[in-house]
Amino acid sequence: MTDRWAVVLSGYRAVPPPGVDAASFAEACLTDSYEVVAQMSDLRAGLAGEDPQLEEVRWPQDRLFGGDGRSVRSIARQLEASGATSLIAVAADVPDLPEMIIAKIARALLRAEVALAAESSGPGLAAAGVRLPWPTWLETDLDLDHDPYEELSELAPRRNLVVHTPPWHRLRSPESVHRLDPGLEGWDNLRLLLSAP
Repeated sequence: MTDRWAVVLSGYRAVPPPGVDAASFAEACLTDSYEVVAQMSDLRAGLAGEDPQLEEVRWPQDRLFGGDGRSVRSIARQLEASGATSLIAVAADVPDLPEMIIAKIARALLRAEVALAAESSGPGLAAAGVRLPWPTWLETDLDLDHDPYEELSELAPRRNLVVHTPPWHRLRSPESVHRLDPGLEGWDNLRLLLSAP
């Protein structure tokens, strides 16, 4: 069993376009975002947050992490005791995220201590990876609504310990739904919701 983890943070809720129920939209995005990492055989998958609905989404073999569903540091603490070597935290509003984005973060963590997939057309991160144990120089949590690349590059003992990986978009505004590519595989739950009459 691999000791590398990818965990979807439910606290980052997608924002629906007009006329779409907010709760249904957020749940569909969360489910699709989670299924991207749940089917990757070289990573262990999990969900983070307190919403009872997460138990319905979670696959039986995957782990549920408590907390606010936003703290990367909290999940890292829970994993370090079990000997995990890396954590990739994924926002719950990236339903069409390609596996390639996660794979590139995982690969980057072989040489870097922090790998950040920036939010394209936004100020945050689609996902963030940290090598475990948590780096001693990284004194703050990682907020996926803010890309800390410049600050962390200055804090790290060497600049190359913090890297950017390819970016991806998030669904953080009503207009962002137009960034979804119908030609991409995946995001089946959201696709079904948006196609409903």
